[in-house]
Amino acid sequence: MQEKKKWLEIKGGSLAYEENREGVTILGAKGDMLYVSVPELIAQMPVTQIDKKAFFNCRSLRSLTIPDTVEKIESWAFAHCPKLERVELPLKRISLGKDLFLGSDRLKEIVLRPMENRVDRDGHGAEISRLLAAAATKMDAPHLFLIEEAGSADWLQRWDARLLVLMREDDNDGYEKQVLAGEEDYEKTDQVRYRSLKRQEKVRLALLRLLNPCGLSGEVRGELEEYLLAHTKGCAHEETWEVILQEYGDEKAYYELFAALGCVTKDNFDGILQDIGDNHTEMKAYLMRYQEEKLGRRDFFDGLSLDF
Repeated sequence: MQEKKKWLEIKGGSLAYEENREGVTILGAKGDMLYVSVPELIAQMPVTQIDKKAFFNCRSLRSLTIPDTVEKIESWAFAHCPKLERVELPLKRISLGKDLFLGSDRLKEIVLRPMENRVDRDGHGAEISRLLAAAATKMDAPHLFLIEEAGSADWLQRWDARLLVLMREDDNDGYEKQVLAGEEDYEKTDQVRYRSLKRQEKVRLALLRLLNPCGLSGEVRGELEEYLLAHTKGCAHEETWEVILQEYGDEKAYYELFAALGCVTKDNFDGILQDIGDNHTEMKAYLMRYQEEKLGRRDFFDGLSLDF
């Protein structure tokens, strides 16, 4: 029996595919591919389907473009790709499997092509791309991974509703399940650390939403800002500052937001500077200017009375 699987050589590797009556199905990939653009046509036939686990565990893959001809993407197609940051999909109805991006935790944006009409009519295409990626990877919300609806007012309201559910969860939620499942990761079974990791996830989502505020209501904004302020440097729990320092210390938009929210105060400034040390020089310089302009710098001698 003749094997149906064939191979197409591309830059850095190759794609496995098979031909059928409807078109071509991408079966798998191998090689050290960094940027992959799946062709619309292979052997003069349209590529109509991405098979189950087609790009599963592609360790080098960073960016992937899916052509307009694709009608169906099977489950786990892009799962466990640790460096995958960007995926581009056509803005059309596509039959989608489950857990497409399971374990691909670095995914930052799912770009919908073309970004016209509903999705980008107000110039928010980039923001929608980032919110859609979060819906697919960080929110346990398959009902939000809807290509045609992404960017609509209703979709944004449902995104925020799910966000608030996650923000309001008890920090112990899910802990017993981890322990009973025999989780080997100590950080997830140590209860104190588990709660801290839970708060860090909330901080990341709150920062993401505030930096991508299309359709964000004042009520939701206020709750997110309040949470971040309650977890800054000097509070009982400091996850807002920990996330900024450890993950976004070189990203200006994040530390500017951190300061603008009032997370930098006269009381915690010295501690923040000490934590930064010799790292993140641009953030350090920005915060020192912020101290002078917004907090009112006071030297030791300013506090001495010269009146006799």
